[in-house]
Amino acid sequence: MTLWNIRGFTLFELLICIALFGVLLLLAAPAVHSITELDRAKQALITLDRHLTLTRLHAVTHQLPVTICPLVNNRCTHLWHQELTVFTDRHERAAFDKKDVKLMVLSGIRGTDTLDYPRAAITFKHTGTLKGFGNGTFVYCTQRLSGAPIGLALSVSVVGRSRLRETNKCI
Repeated sequence: MTLWNIRGFTLFELLICIALFGVLLLLAAPAVHSITELDRAKQALITLDRHLTLTRLHAVTHQLPVTICPLVNNRCTHLWHQELTVFTDRHERAAFDKKDVKLMVLSGIRGTDTLDYPRAAITFKHTGTLKGFGNGTFVYCTQRLSGAPIGLALSVSVVGRSRLRETNKCI
């Protein structure tokens, strides 16, 4: 058998294969979307958890109070879906002033999703513990392709430890 006698796909066979592949791709798209919507919430909370850990470590290593919050006009607000700013908070007032140093900024979440937390700021003291006496829980809500809500929660304890879990607090 010579090289010239080897046969490949005809144009018709190739078009049939592409059409079948396209149909299978269309059938699989909703399943892929449901995986990515939960993964988006998980990745956002994992990123937030890493920034909380870095904020806590900076407070301990530099012996300064450090705050993470969404800033509007240099004041912490409850708008946790916007970009978050980590800064040294020498006066522990949850406000960025001229004596404070901005350490990092975390970008906001997707516009259709929500992120809620019961306080306007999280401040870590020089000991690594939270300012205040209560735990707090971040709730990240998004929607499935069908419109049903789906959510994840990141609980932050007084000692600065966190735990990720599913939640039914999304409406």
